[in-house]
Amino acid sequence: MLAMLDEKEILLSYIEGEKYEAAQAATQKTAKESAAQLLKSGKLSIEEVTQYFPSLSAEDVEELKEEAR
Repeated sequence: MLAMLDEKEILLSYIEGEKYEAAQAATQKTAKESAAQLLKSGKLSIEEVTQYFPSLSAEDVEELKEEAR
């Protein structure tokens, strides 16, 4: 009986972890898409983008800027 409870807790913990990772990935994707649009339009500089989107590194923003060209 105890082993079944432990397995259930492990499975629930795994599911919660997967949900968290999926949410983080979706947030990162949205940030990249928004930052790319702002860079392409010329409304923000690389430094400003990293301030407004702290989840993106300067390297991420540089890549987005190169892709936008």
